[in-house]
Amino acid sequence: MPIAYNSAMKVLILFFSFFIAISWGDTIPLVKPSFDWGAGILAIYGNHYRGSNQAKLWLFPMPYFSYTSERLEANPSSIRGVLYKNERLSFKLSFMPGLRVQSKDNLARQGMNSLDYTAEVGPMVIVKMWQSRDEEFLLNFEWPLRQSFAIDFSFIKSVGFFTVPFLNLIYKPIQKNRSGQFEFSISPMFADKNYHQYFYGVDQKYSSVDRPAYSAKGGYSGFQSAILANIKSKDFAIINFFRWDVLNKAAFVESPLVKNKSYLICGFSLFWMIK
Repeated sequence: MPIAYNSAMKVLILFFSFFIAISWGDTIPLVKPSFDWGAGILAIYGNHYRGSNQAKLWLFPMPYFSYTSERLEANPSSIRGVLYKNERLSFKLSFMPGLRVQSKDNLARQGMNSLDYTAEVGPMVIVKMWQSRDEEFLLNFEWPLRQSFAIDFSFIKSVGFFTVPFLNLIYKPIQKNRSGQFEFSISPMFADKNYHQYFYGVDQKYSSVDRPAYSAKGGYSGFQSAILANIKSKDFAIINFFRWDVLNKAAFVESPLVKNKSYLICGFSLFWMIK
């Protein structure tokens, strides 16, 4: 079925394409491609969705992959295609997945349609703001602009537009036997009406005394803070993350589906490398 793209997304893609063409400075030297792979397990614990007062533990057996080249950066926590890069500025295409929530397992959403797996895709600009002399610490401004899609085995549909402009402090300790990267980020979040309606809207046919009809609006979507740790040696890799969102004053906070004005999700993964 055809997908109706958000008009704002088209404008933003053109905007980034223009700046890719006129960006200052020479591109950085070519990166020699590297690839590592393995297998392990991923455990995620968190609220069903932002605003839910119920939580769940997800367990996934999954492969590990890490690939870095001039044009692609990929690992289990993110996939980014590099469009342009120099020492201060880079433009990338980013991808972020979202978990499925079955309404039969959530008291606030009983009888409503389930929330499908989602995929958020779009351009991203990264500006290097500061770097320590030993290059172990780096402060970036990173701004992804993504269109979100709900995905099932039988369909794909547009959900809405979502953006998270964030400051990201990165620590890369210099080590001989293993590599590590630790990140701490903070960011306000924003989304359009369609995105908020998908998660927090209540159609009249699903309304009840305890769950009145609600039509969401776009705008501020809360404040996010996150920590990521990525450690890799010859034999194993560990990826941990912790995210905490505060939803006070969010545009959808009056929805009857919002039972908690904060959101927690954390994950732990352990992979054994295949040589």
